Amino acid sequence: MMGAVGYGVYTMALVELGSRFKGSVLVAGNAAFALMWGAGGIVGPPGAGLLMQGIGPLGLPVVIAGLDAVLVLFALYRSSVRRAS
Repeated sequence: MMGAVGYGVYTMALVELGSRFKGSVLVAGNAAFALMWGAGGIVGPPGAGLLMQGIGPLGLPVVIAGLDAVLVLFALYRSSVRRAS
């Protein structure tokens, strides 16, 4: 389930990227997206591990839920900004 959610976010983000941008901007956006995805892959596991050491096995679900909450809040913010303009 967690893998499906993680890769679903990745897939939907690429779909959004492709629907909004074209040409060289799309290539640059895809490169930036891949860079940030990779940085998250480097920083995320050690951060989750540290939290798991601090609070126990619930550390991983806490990290995932927190990151998902940030994603939802950002999506809601962007949606309200788009509606306002």
